[in-house]
Amino acid sequence: MIELLEVRPDDLGGGDLAPGVLVLLRDAFPEDGPNEGDYYRAVGAPEIALILRDGPMVVGHLGLYAREVKIGSANVEIGMLGGIAVAPDRRRNGYSRLLVRRAHEHLAKRQIAFSILFAYEPRIYQGSGYRLMQNATHFIEPDGTPNTLVYRGSMYAELTRDGQINCSICAAARCEQQTSKVSSWR
Repeated sequence: MIELLEVRPDDLGGGDLAPGVLVLLRDAFPEDGPNEGDYYRAVGAPEIALILRDGPMVVGHLGLYAREVKIGSANVEIGMLGGIAVAPDRRRNGYSRLLVRRAHEHLAKRQIAFSILFAYEPRIYQGSGYRLMQNATHFIEPDGTPNTLVYRGSMYAELTRDGQINCSICAAARCEQQTSKVSSWR
Protein backbone atom coordinates (compact mmCIF):
# COMPACT_ATOMS: atom_id res chain seq x y z
CA MET A 1 0.00 0.00 0.00
CA ILE A 2 1.40 3.38 -1.05
CA GLU A 3 1.65 5.97 1.71
CA LEU A 4 2.24 9.71 1.14
CA LEU A 5 4.33 11.30 3.89
CA GLU A 6 5.06 14.98 4.47
CA VAL A 7 8.27 15.58 6.36
CA ARG A 8 10.70 18.38 7.03
CA PRO A 9 14.20 17.43 5.85
CA ASP A 10 15.54 17.80 9.41
CA ASP A 11 13.14 15.03 10.44
CA LEU A 12 14.69 12.61 7.93
CA GLY A 13 17.94 12.53 9.93
CA GLY A 14 18.17 9.25 11.76
CA GLY A 15 14.82 7.83 10.67
CA ASP A 16 14.15 4.90 8.42
CA LEU A 17 13.26 7.17 5.46
CA ALA A 18 16.65 8.87 5.01
CA PRO A 19 18.53 5.95 3.39
CA GLY A 20 15.68 5.29 0.94
CA VAL A 21 15.38 8.96 -0.01
CA LEU A 22 19.15 9.17 -0.49
CA VAL A 23 19.21 6.14 -2.80
CA LEU A 24 16.18 7.27 -4.82
CA LEU A 25 17.59 10.77 -5.38
CA ARG A 26 21.12 9.53 -6.04
CA ASP A 27 19.83 7.18 -8.73
CA ALA A 28 17.52 9.81 -10.25
CA PHE A 29 20.13 12.60 -10.25
CA PRO A 30 23.56 10.97 -10.71
CA GLU A 31 25.05 14.29 -11.84
CA ASP A 32 25.11 15.32 -8.19
CA GLY A 33 28.00 12.88 -7.70
CA PRO A 34 30.43 15.56 -6.47
CA ASN A 35 28.10 15.91 -3.48
CA GLU A 36 28.51 12.21 -2.71
CA GLY A 37 25.02 11.57 -4.01
CA ASP A 38 23.48 13.96 -1.49
CA TYR A 39 20.87 15.81 -3.55
CA TYR A 40 20.00 18.17 -0.70
CA ARG A 41 23.62 19.21 -0.32
CA ALA A 42 23.69 20.06 -4.04
CA VAL A 43 20.47 22.12 -4.20
CA GLY A 44 19.56 22.93 -0.61
CA ALA A 45 17.03 21.30 1.67
CA PRO A 46 13.38 21.85 0.77
CA GLU A 47 10.89 23.30 3.23
CA ILE A 48 8.89 20.10 2.97
CA ALA A 49 9.75 16.73 1.42
CA LEU A 50 6.82 14.74 0.08
CA ILE A 51 7.70 11.07 0.11
CA LEU A 52 5.88 8.06 -1.29
CA ARG A 53 6.55 4.86 0.57
CA ASP A 54 5.43 1.32 -0.13
CA GLY A 55 6.08 -0.54 3.09
CA PRO A 56 9.74 0.10 3.90
CA MET A 57 10.60 1.15 0.32
CA VAL A 58 10.81 4.83 -0.66
CA VAL A 59 9.35 4.96 -4.18
CA GLY A 60 8.78 8.70 -4.73
CA HIS A 61 10.04 12.12 -3.65
CA LEU A 62 9.29 15.79 -4.24
CA GLY A 63 11.02 18.71 -2.56
CA LEU A 64 8.89 21.82 -2.04
CA TYR A 65 10.66 25.18 -1.88
CA ALA A 66 9.51 28.80 -1.83
CA ARG A 67 11.54 31.52 -3.50
CA GLU A 68 11.18 35.24 -3.97
CA VAL A 69 11.29 36.43 -7.59
CA LYS A 70 10.89 39.79 -9.23
CA ILE A 71 7.95 40.10 -11.61
CA GLY A 72 8.20 43.50 -13.21
CA SER A 73 8.89 45.76 -10.26
CA ALA A 74 7.14 43.51 -7.72
CA ASN A 75 8.82 40.94 -5.49
CA VAL A 76 6.64 37.84 -5.48
CA GLU A 77 6.95 34.58 -3.58
CA ILE A 78 6.60 31.55 -5.84
CA GLY A 79 6.70 27.83 -5.26
CA MET A 80 9.48 25.73 -6.65
CA LEU A 81 9.28 21.97 -7.01
CA GLY A 82 12.51 20.00 -7.14
CA GLY A 83 13.90 16.54 -6.78
CA ILE A 84 10.79 14.98 -8.29
CA ALA A 85 11.63 11.31 -8.63
CA VAL A 86 9.72 8.05 -8.84
CA ALA A 87 11.41 4.66 -8.72
CA PRO A 88 11.74 3.25 -12.25
CA ASP A 89 9.56 0.21 -11.50
CA ARG A 90 6.75 2.48 -10.18
CA ARG A 91 6.54 4.95 -13.05
CA ARG A 92 3.43 5.47 -15.20
CA ASN A 93 1.11 5.00 -12.20
CA GLY A 94 0.32 8.67 -11.56
CA TYR A 95 2.72 9.06 -8.64
CA SER A 96 4.43 12.18 -10.02
CA ARG A 97 1.03 13.77 -10.52
CA LEU A 98 0.04 12.82 -6.95
CA LEU A 99 3.19 14.44 -5.54
CA VAL A 100 2.71 17.59 -7.64
CA ARG A 101 -0.96 17.87 -6.63
CA ARG A 102 -0.06 17.65 -2.93
CA ALA A 103 2.65 20.30 -3.40
CA HIS A 104 0.10 22.57 -5.09
CA GLU A 105 -2.23 22.14 -2.10
CA HIS A 106 0.55 23.38 0.21
CA LEU A 107 1.24 26.37 -2.02
CA ALA A 108 -2.46 27.25 -2.23
CA LYS A 109 -2.67 27.36 1.58
CA ARG A 110 0.06 30.01 1.46
CA GLN A 111 -1.70 31.88 -1.35
CA ILE A 112 1.27 31.34 -3.63
CA ALA A 113 0.00 31.84 -7.14
CA PHE A 114 2.78 30.32 -9.26
CA SER A 115 5.01 27.32 -9.18
CA ILE A 116 8.03 26.50 -11.29
CA LEU A 117 10.01 23.35 -11.85
CA PHE A 118 12.87 22.26 -14.06
CA ALA A 119 11.94 19.20 -16.08
CA TYR A 120 14.07 16.65 -17.89
CA GLU A 121 10.85 15.44 -19.53
CA PRO A 122 8.37 18.35 -19.75
CA ARG A 123 5.52 16.18 -21.10
CA ILE A 124 5.22 14.53 -17.68
CA TYR A 125 4.20 17.81 -16.03
CA GLN A 126 1.94 19.25 -18.72
CA GLY A 127 -0.95 17.20 -17.34
CA SER A 128 -0.51 18.98 -13.99
CA GLY A 129 -0.90 22.40 -15.62
CA TYR A 130 2.75 23.22 -16.31
CA ARG A 131 3.80 25.08 -19.44
CA LEU A 132 7.26 25.62 -20.86
CA MET A 133 8.84 29.02 -20.36
CA GLN A 134 11.75 30.34 -22.34
CA ASN A 135 12.45 33.58 -20.49
CA ALA A 136 15.12 34.25 -17.90
CA THR A 137 14.22 33.46 -14.32
CA HIS A 138 15.72 35.80 -11.73
CA PHE A 139 15.63 34.55 -8.15
CA ILE A 140 17.20 34.95 -4.73
CA GLU A 141 19.17 32.02 -3.37
CA PRO A 142 18.50 30.97 0.26
CA ASP A 143 21.68 32.80 1.31
CA GLY A 144 20.35 36.05 -0.22
CA THR A 145 22.45 35.98 -3.39
CA PRO A 146 20.60 37.07 -6.56
CA ASN A 147 20.75 34.58 -9.42
CA THR A 148 19.46 34.31 -13.00
CA LEU A 149 18.74 31.11 -14.86
CA VAL A 150 17.67 30.47 -18.43
CA TYR A 151 16.85 26.81 -18.74
CA ARG A 152 14.92 25.29 -21.60
CA GLY A 153 13.27 22.77 -19.26
CA SER A 154 11.82 25.51 -17.06
CA MET A 155 8.09 25.14 -16.59
CA TYR A 156 5.51 27.18 -14.71
CA ALA A 157 1.96 26.70 -13.52
CA GLU A 158 -0.52 29.35 -12.45
CA LEU A 159 -2.02 27.96 -9.27
CA THR A 160 -4.66 30.50 -8.33
CA ARG A 161 -6.76 33.13 -10.04
CA ASP A 162 -7.69 35.09 -6.93
CA GLY A 163 -6.81 38.51 -8.29
CA GLN A 164 -3.48 38.76 -6.47
CA ILE A 165 -1.57 37.81 -9.61
CA ASN A 166 -3.54 37.32 -12.78
CA CYS A 167 -0.85 37.45 -15.40
CA SER A 168 1.18 34.57 -16.76
CA ILE A 169 4.87 34.27 -16.12
CA CYS A 170 5.43 34.70 -19.86
CA ALA A 171 4.01 38.24 -19.57
CA ALA A 172 5.60 38.79 -16.20
CA ALA A 173 7.84 41.61 -17.29
CA ARG A 174 4.73 43.74 -17.83
CA CYS A 175 3.08 42.78 -14.53
CA GLU A 176 3.21 45.57 -11.96
CA GLN A 177 0.77 44.14 -9.42
CA GLN A 178 1.69 44.00 -5.77
CA THR A 179 0.80 40.87 -3.86
CA SER A 180 -0.41 40.54 -0.34
CA LYS A 181 2.10 39.46 2.28
CA VAL A 182 2.19 35.71 2.62
CA SER A 183 2.28 34.20 6.09
CA SER A 184 5.06 31.82 6.96
CA TRP A 185 4.62 28.04 7.22
CA ARG A 186 6.56 27.88 10.41
